[in-house]
Amino acid sequence: MSDGWVPPCYPKEEELIEYEEKMKARKKATLVKRHLCIKEPQLQSLSKRSFAQKSEYSMLAYAIAEGEYSGEGDDRSYFVIVFYEPAKKSKVERAFKTVGAALADYEQVVVDPDSKMEQEEKFMYAHGASDPGECILGEYEYQVVPKGSPEYDDPWGPTHPEGRFWE
Repeated sequence: MSDGWVPPCYPKEEELIEYEEKMKARKKATLVKRHLCIKEPQLQSLSKRSFAQKSEYSMLAYAIAEGEYSGEGDDRSYFVIVFYEPAKKSKVERAFKTVGAALADYEQVVVDPDSKMEQEEKFMYAHGASDPGECILGEYEYQVVPKGSPEYDDPWGPTHPEGRFWE
């Protein structure tokens, strides 16, 4: 049974209600996204916050493991998802063109406004608050496996050749 005591730093009921209303009042922007692969030097330029803010896009980047599709150093490849507002399309395409990435060649997909993906929600609210430019680098490397290979057909996905040493 509780005696009603709460820590002094805990917000009062009015403050909690005010915070909840503030969160509900936030504006979500309508975004589109494009998927493409870029190399390390392009990522270095595109992931600079000042460049991304000026060009008004946000981006997720996932490193591709060394192999047939990715190398070392400047040859390292990244799978990138670029988010932007449809009205900013030409500005974003020009920004990617300046670093040698042809964004216009890839399909534009509308982001679901009810998406529960944490990063997509974060980008929708950031663009809604006129604060684009965030670039999130995934913490894992991803391996590309060809269709029809044993790794492709494995429901658990591919395993690293040295994986047995990590268990």
